[in-house]
This record gives sequence, structure tokens and C-alpha cells, in this order.
Amino acid sequence: MTDSKTPLRDAVRTYIERDAARFHMPGHKGIGEQEFAGLLPYDITEVEGADSLFHARGPLLRLEEAFADAYGAKRTLLSAGGATLCIQTMLALTCGTGRKLIAGRNLHRSAINAMALLGLDPVWIYPDGSAGEWYQGRYTASAVRAALLEHSDASAVYLTSPDYFGVMSDLPAIAEICRAFDVPLLVDNAHGAHLKFLPERYDSPHPIDCGAAMCADSLHKTMPAMTGAALLHIGDSRYAEDAKRLMSMFGSTSPSYPILLSCETALQYALSGAKAGFSHTARRLEELSAAARTKGFALPEGMHDPAKLTLGFAAAGWDGGSFGTYLRGHGIEPEYISGTACVLMANGRNREEDYQRLAEAITAFEPKERSAPQTVLLPRPVKAAEVREAAFSTQFTVDVENSVGKIAAGEVSPCPPGIPVVMPGERIDEETAAALKTYGIGEVSVMA
Repeated sequence: MTDSKTPLRDAVRTYIERDAARFHMPGHKGIGEQEFAGLLPYDITEVEGADSLFHARGPLLRLEEAFADAYGAKRTLLSAGGATLCIQTMLALTCGTGRKLIAGRNLHRSAINAMALLGLDPVWIYPDGSAGEWYQGRYTASAVRAALLEHSDASAVYLTSPDYFGVMSDLPAIAEICRAFDVPLLVDNAHGAHLKFLPERYDSPHPIDCGAAMCADSLHKTMPAMTGAALLHIGDSRYAEDAKRLMSMFGSTSPSYPILLSCETALQYALSGAKAGFSHTARRLEELSAAARTKGFALPEGMHDPAKLTLGFAAAGWDGGSFGTYLRGHGIEPEYISGTACVLMANGRNREEDYQRLAEAITAFEPKERSAPQTVLLPRPVKAAEVREAAFSTQFTVDVENSVGKIAAGEVSPCPPGIPVVMPGERIDEETAAALKTYGIGEVSVMA
């Protein structure tokens, strides 16, 4: 067994150097042109010596073990299918099929789809509004405790933290409640793979350090990895043995080796430059946050991701289209712009020039007449059918005006990644229809 720090890269390079006649998949045979010339030789299948993702015994297993050491997990599994694959696996491991799940309302569509596939029965909890009037807030330990007291048959608690705007919940307190009820805490940490590597003053808010049983990390969102690179971290050893089997039920049997190799690159960054990179990132974004507040931007209040800068431009009288045009005029492409706020993500790979452009944009920003906070509409429609039944039903589309009384066939969000106004299986009432119209949603799919 080698002690190489790059076991997967070594294995793939060894195969390339063999110059074998490639009578195997994929069909490009390692030959690429133009921008693909350097990449396609590494795009191999599970040939001898390169291991097999769902039956890892060699370099892929060693890479997973190195990730587990880096994050302090009992077990870490690689995913070339994004955090979606990790979320599906977490829910299958803890809930199986047909069980009850306590879940935060702002979950990603992949979790809703997993609920439909597994026939799960979600009990929704809602954010508390503590992130300020322009944001949806965070989940509290008291809300989780109340839900567990009312639903003692729940198999797990599932939360998203940080959310898309960087708002973070008090996971240590929530994990303590979950342990008291002997129910696993699952965390969609897709936007938080970097949290383990923040400066010490942040006291690692990564879910595994906070006591979560499992969490899903999208490496590609905040670490230097290719799109689709993700990790499933297991903090409770009870779930380690069966994780690979269940992950293989959802994942492709042809995982991408370039994506897996990029996971290894991200690990090397985590072990070397990540601490310094995110320390610099946090400092620069703190400076920019202070400047933004003086210009009338609304920023999330309370615990938030220091590697995200969320600018609530609506508080300064601007709309999304105008603010997007303004940023791009300064040579900046944001991660996301909603109707009220803009999300900017940074890490150690950002150039100083990037920060300077953003600083100049904030300095030159001219607020308009201050706007009143936009009310976050979170109606609580009543369940009329199971998520699975609704998702797989025959459906048709109706205008929102004609939807009252009908049962939603899918989730409807103001815009990704907003909290869904209605979930599959919920009956659309007058309040829900009014919220949909307020968010500019004109049509909705309903059960036939």
C-alpha cells in the first residue's frame, strides 16, 4: 500500500503511461482535440488498477480515507454525481422507504425528488426570520425539539445550512436535541465544503464538527473541483457499513474519472492552501461587508458564511435586473441575483483584482430611495396527497388563478433556490395562490 498523497492521479497516470490499446469505454479512446486534448486521456473507465467507485479497494478507497481524515468523519464517500447523490443516500440510509422525516422547508429539489422516490412523509419546519427582514432566517433547536415531540416516529431531521444566501443555523444546538431523541441529524451542506478550513476564530461550523450524523458537501461549489464533485461525510458509524450499497442504487455505474481526479485536487488544496486562502477571503469580505452596509445594502444578520457576500440591493431601492447590469458593467459576474439580493462567492483562488473590482463597484454604488422590507411569503398549505403519489401522478398545467382547490403535483419556488411556496401533494388555497402570484409565478402543475 502506497503512502502517496495522490493515489488516484498516480493510478490513472500509470495507466496512461502503459499506452494500452483501449478496447474499452469510453468511445473517444483517450483521443481529444483542441480543449479536450489534454483531458480525454484521463477520462477512463474502471480499468485494472484504477479501482471501482462503488467497490473501492485501491486508490479510490485511499482517497476517501484521506478525505475522512481531513474532515474528521468516520467515513467519507466520493460522489461524481454531485450532492444530489449524497442526499439520496443519506435519506435512504436513515429513512428507508415510507417513513416520516422532519425537514426544513428550504430544502433543495434533489431532496424532494428523493422523498418521492423513497415514499417519505415530510413534516415541515419553517425558518425563524432571524436573518433580518430581507431574508428567510434559520432553523432553531426549539423548532426541531417541538417537531420531534409531536412526531416521535420521525426517522431523521434534515436541514440545509448554510442556505444559498449564506445564512447558517445553530447546528451544535440542533444536534444536541437530535441526540436526546436518538434521531440522526442530516445536513445539506452543499454550500459548506469549505467550512472545515475557515480561520480558527470561526470554531469550525462544518456539520461533522457540529455533531451531524451525516452531511452532503458539494466540493465544486466552494473548493477547486469540477462540477459534480461531492462528498458524503458520515459522522455516525452506524451508517458507514451500508452507505456504498445504497449510494450505488442511485449513482451512475460510469462515474467520471476527471471529476474524481478533481476531488483529489481539492483535497490537496484543503491540506495545503485552504486555511490561508479562506482566511484572506473572510478578511476581504468582512471589509467589503462593512462598506456595503454604509451604502444601504441589507446583509444577512447573525451566523452566516464568511466566504459569501450577500448584498440586499432592494433595500437600497434597486431591482434585480438593474443591479445585475451594474455589476457586469464593473466586470463582475455574481453567483446569483434574486429579486432582492445578490450572492457573491469567493475563495483563495479569487485574484486580488476580483476584490478590487467589487470594492470599486460598492464604492461607486448610489442608493436610491430606501425601500420597505419585502415580506417573505411562507404560506402553510395542507397536505392532501403523499409526495410520491403527487410526483408520479398524471398532471396538467393550470393558471395560478384557476389553481385554488387543486393539489400541486410538484414543488413551486419563487426562483431557485427560494423556499418552495407549495410542495408536491399540498392543496393550493387562496393564500398560496396569492403568494404564487406575488412572486410572479403564472402557472402550476397539478394532479389530474
